Amino acid sequence: MGTPATHDLRPRPLGIAILLVFDLILFAPLLGSGTVISSHDFVRAHHPWRMTDLGILEAENRLLSDPAASGETTLVRFHGVPRAFFWNPWVSSGAMGPILLAQGFLSPFTLLPAVVLPEAGIETGILFLKFQFAFIAMYVFLRSRRFSDGAAATGAAAWAFSTGLTVWGLWMQSSVAVTYPLLLMAVDRAFDEARAARAIRFAALSILLCLTGGFPHWILFGAIAAALFFLLRAARGRSTLRAAGRLAAGAAIAVALLYPAIVATARFLRASDYKSLRKGMGGSYALPLRHLRLYALPDYHGTPRRDDYRGIGWIPGDNYIEVSAGIGVAAVGLAFVGLTSVRRRREALFAALLAAAVAVPLYAGGRVLAAVGNLPLLDIGLFARAKILIVFAAGILAACGAESLERLAGEGALRRAAAQSLPFLVAVPLAFLALDFYPVCRPAEAVFTDTPGIRALRARSARGQRFAAAGWTLVPNVSEALEIEDARGHFLVDAPYRRLLTEADPSPFGRFGTYVVLDPARLDPDSAVLDLLGVGTLAAPPGARSPVGADVETRDAAAFSLDEPPPARRGGWESRLVYDGADMALFARPAAFPRFYVVTEARPGGLEEARAATSATLRSTVFLPPADAQRSAGSVVDAQRPAPSPAEGGTARILELKPERFSVETDAPATAILASTEKSFPPYWKVFVDGAEARALVGNGLFLAVALPPGRHVVTGRFALPPLELGVSAAGLVALAAVLYSSSASASARRRRKLTESAAR
Repeated sequence: MGTPATHDLRPRPLGIAILLVFDLILFAPLLGSGTVISSHDFVRAHHPWRMTDLGILEAENRLLSDPAASGETTLVRFHGVPRAFFWNPWVSSGAMGPILLAQGFLSPFTLLPAVVLPEAGIETGILFLKFQFAFIAMYVFLRSRRFSDGAAATGAAAWAFSTGLTVWGLWMQSSVAVTYPLLLMAVDRAFDEARAARAIRFAALSILLCLTGGFPHWILFGAIAAALFFLLRAARGRSTLRAAGRLAAGAAIAVALLYPAIVATARFLRASDYKSLRKGMGGSYALPLRHLRLYALPDYHGTPRRDDYRGIGWIPGDNYIEVSAGIGVAAVGLAFVGLTSVRRRREALFAALLAAAVAVPLYAGGRVLAAVGNLPLLDIGLFARAKILIVFAAGILAACGAESLERLAGEGALRRAAAQSLPFLVAVPLAFLALDFYPVCRPAEAVFTDTPGIRALRARSARGQRFAAAGWTLVPNVSEALEIEDARGHFLVDAPYRRLLTEADPSPFGRFGTYVVLDPARLDPDSAVLDLLGVGTLAAPPGARSPVGADVETRDAAAFSLDEPPPARRGGWESRLVYDGADMALFARPAAFPRFYVVTEARPGGLEEARAATSATLRSTVFLPPADAQRSAGSVVDAQRPAPSPAEGGTARILELKPERFSVETDAPATAILASTEKSFPPYWKVFVDGAEARALVGNGLFLAVALPPGRHVVTGRFALPPLELGVSAAGLVALAAVLYSSSASASARRRRKLTESAAR
């Protein structure tokens, strides 16, 4: 499968034309109408923005909930200098920030549009950048293997414009998928490049770009494709060890550069316990054979924008996004022709094996799917998403088929024109499908705007207290765009936190994917856990006279209860109404704890003891691991003793409160503990008492605490990456710089040699 690495890769007219046609169909109307592509109508379809002068706003495409509620909300904070890059205080009572690799925000496909473009244009910029890159990367890969301009353009269009990529455009995992052609090019260069530095450079940058997209399963899919490609090249028995060494060196540099993010992601995944939650998923849910027709006819079962998607009778999560894999009739036909290509038998063999490796278990199901889907890593993800490799293989086969038809057409002008129309037959229908999928709106409707209720909520949360809401008022994670701290969240949720919340609501997680939401019928608004979390305000739909119950359910933007739950405990909430506007209602919770508070008593225990304790006990006592409880306070309180009053414990006054640092002045008459509602998440938070580093404790199973000597002190906290992790990343940067210098130096020497030889002649 070898090809010269120096083959002319400059774009040709047909390739440029295909990309231009796609852009004219999808993006040119935006310029003409002054609109943008945006998922924002999903957010605006909920309170406090739901009511408009024209009535109730409804979302055009509800399937865009994830980008709207956990993608755009983070990206708006990237404009200028990113805020809370390491620690996000606004969701789930605190969570890892965008450094978390699994979010995919380190990818330039999302980072660059977020930094450079205004808020309203971020999502349009992401889509534009990804679609261009996906096409160009596949086109260049195919051209590097000496495919013609037309064949390369056909394969690139089938891949880059497939519904398998376009409808996932605002999901960060597509940032990984668009790099798959580069991974194959890295394998080619590892075998064919004469200079090691240049091969390592290309491998390092390609793998780095892939890894920054996050989403481990999609990275694994790309690794599978690259590994198969490598094995087929290695079967020829030439330079295999050399190529493997070059790829390993490139991978090592990429991993070193991202080491802090990789470790942070591993810690979060371990804390989230998603592995046990999703165990066995990979071996379940085979796709029915009727799904195969969607490769040729992507809208056969309808689309969400037309609100006529009927499903394929798959799983409860059967939706248009999860089943999308369409490349169109023309590309499917060309792929079948490509299977018979003699000239491209190596490329066709690779594509056929790659597609079969996914398709056989995915559509056969049963024991075959169980055997493959229960392999390590694959067992905790939906294996159906691996069909992106079938789409990738189909793109390569379409290029093989187009080249076969070009050769068959010969030199006849009419037949040659017909062959050159093939990429247009692939690209144009797919472009209109992408146009149909994404909602458009005016720029003013694609930004997070304040309302009177939001301003009132922000004022109430100014000193570190949080808010919560039963139902869908202020969709979880939207709070980070508004910089108001929410006790709920989406995706970025650790298992102990979910467990803690069950004391206030028996099932806050898992009913709606990875959302942490509170049921209007089951939430106990007086729960001590909400006090412990510092929830000082409960939000509700406008006109509600209680933050829970049927009043919320009937006024909410969407039905919440899926069954007939018992009524929630509530009473006297109308008297706690502090804001009642056309956008939402706000209710005070005066018992909520401040962000930092001083206690003089410690009890051995952790999360479970905190869940079972009363609010009065939690306000005056902190539960610590037994050894810490013994040495961190003046005495260990017996569980039967009455707790002291808060006034006896001392005082805490916030001097500074930022997302990744704080400063608190404390005053206590005796040995005490500064407790908090700030999540601990070791090993990142460092605490200092009067400038000297102190040991950070984990209080109540989840929160940051620190022991204090008697008297007045200033306690500061700082979120910091461990020095070892920073050192590994710095070493990776040095290695990359060395490779870049070496490759550029060799290129300069080669140019000087050519000039000398030319002058000598």
